[in-house]
Amino acid sequence: MKLISSIGFAVFWATLAGAAQAGVLKAPPAPPTGFLDHPQAMSADPARAPFNKAWESPRARDRVRGFNRVVIAPVNTAYVKATPQQRAEVEKLAAFMREQFQSEFAKGGKFRVVNQSGPRTLKLELALVQFQPTNVAGNVLSTGAGAVVPGARILGSQFTHGVIAFEAKLRNAETGELLAEYADRQKDKISLLSFRDYSADGHGRRAIQDWARQMEQLASTPSNHKVPGAMRVTLNPF
Repeated sequence: MKLISSIGFAVFWATLAGAAQAGVLKAPPAPPTGFLDHPQAMSADPARAPFNKAWESPRARDRVRGFNRVVIAPVNTAYVKATPQQRAEVEKLAAFMREQFQSEFAKGGKFRVVNQSGPRTLKLELALVQFQPTNVAGNVLSTGAGAVVPGARILGSQFTHGVIAFEAKLRNAETGELLAEYADRQKDKISLLSFRDYSADGHGRRAIQDWARQMEQLASTPSNHKVPGAMRVTLNPF
């Protein structure tokens, strides 16, 4: 009986992983905010960007090619609906987000991260537009249920997951010309065990790390390069 249960759970897990790989489990887009300039012109670009929606000016790729510096502006949090108790956490996430994007662009090697606009400089404007914390108490209960019923924790986590969304604008820092816009929304990753399930913003911070890496790749690679999306299912507990 245990063997049958184990096989069934393995099949269930493999199905989840396959669905995640196919993009079935990706969070739907968040409603556009006033931060974006071309929300109606944006669409999914699976051949290039891993985000819900993207827009590029007709000659964006040619114009980006000559840039070697980037300014990461302070993250806009004006569009996040948050309680007074959550507002402090939102501001911490915004500071973390800017630091992560600066770090990824610095590690990428193509761009030097600077603080002032100038020639051959891009400006990345970011907005954190949605943050729903992970329901830590609910995940504790799901974990307890999972000890009795295999898979109960994973199924239960779908009702306790948090959500985070961002929007971004890429400009010529010297002229102000808008080159591209992006928007994405992520839910907590699905896992057999994750310590992030017991932190209100742990999954949100992981999503920000994924976005920073993906954005650096978008800015650094040719237009025919597909930037891979982050896996929705993971075996990494951290």
